[in-house]
Amino acid sequence: MSASTSTPSVQADDEWSPLKAVIVGRAGRACFPAAPPAMIAATMPAAHVGRFRPSSPFPSNIIEKAEAELDYLAAILRTEGIRVYRPPIGIDWLAEDGYTGAMPRDGLISVGNTLLEACFAWPCRSQEIELAYGDILRDLEKEDPRARIVRRPAETFANTLLEEDPRDEKNPWVINNRRPAFDAADFMRFGSVLLGQYSHVTNQAGVEYLRQRLPARYRIEMLEVDDPNAMHIDATILPLRRGLLVYNPKRVTNAALRAHEVLEGWELVPYPFIPQEPGWPPLYMTSPWLSLNTLVLDGRRIIVEVSDDQAAGWFEQLGMTCIRCPFKHVNSIGGSFHCATVDLVRG
Repeated sequence: MSASTSTPSVQADDEWSPLKAVIVGRAGRACFPAAPPAMIAATMPAAHVGRFRPSSPFPSNIIEKAEAELDYLAAILRTEGIRVYRPPIGIDWLAEDGYTGAMPRDGLISVGNTLLEACFAWPCRSQEIELAYGDILRDLEKEDPRARIVRRPAETFANTLLEEDPRDEKNPWVINNRRPAFDAADFMRFGSVLLGQYSHVTNQAGVEYLRQRLPARYRIEMLEVDDPNAMHIDATILPLRRGLLVYNPKRVTNAALRAHEVLEGWELVPYPFIPQEPGWPPLYMTSPWLSLNTLVLDGRRIIVEVSDDQAAGWFEQLGMTCIRCPFKHVNSIGGSFHCATVDLVRG
């Protein structure tokens, strides 16, 4: 079949059109990321910061169950007719001084026919995309000559983000602007507009880097958020379908959202509950606001943690059909359904 008529390997403009192809992560031998202490203190739950040190694996029973949950999610998506790509089994992140392959959304974002690799701020994540997803990226490029894969260039690996810089006197974030840094999970797609946030892992140089590499007609707008520990936007806003967005009222206001023309005419609904910390397993790296970190399949169906009856009941009131999936152990090592996936094709 010719490239002009075959199914694309990369083509996504938003967060809600029918999902047709996706990457689902694998945990491997996941470790607490040994990022510099200042980066950890700025973003991680205070109760667990002592665990973020070199050669510190997550408890093996949690990793084993997280891996099973990721497999279960992949099986659900295949059952729904979605093409699923997976990284290699059993990557030893302890041997690589790394973190995990369970959270691909942090490191990859699809915009139109382009799949871009993030310029991670945390040095311990510098090889994560190549080790877990490099083969997938090369396969996607081979499958479809229209796909454009943008890899992270060498100059963005410089370990300069914590150096003192007098120009950063009013900078509220732990990282400076010495080199581009961004996590892909600090951005969401709304058609031709990406809404993003500055954070402890995304700086102005990173936003400009991303802006310069977007396909024609796409642009970035930065959302004003109130989150002193900001790291990733996907527990702050959740577009369920065109015209309906749920948001975390503790982190962003209706007025801040209304300032963006792309949301003109949208119904903006604050999440009405305060999510509670689970008893077990611990949320080592996140807040309970993972209730908003979901995966929308087509504007009507949404993946929800199997035990989260509160969120599921509320999403159903908004006209969504909830597909339940166990994910508490994935939550424990750093994310939920949005974090653990990368949309490749929607539409």
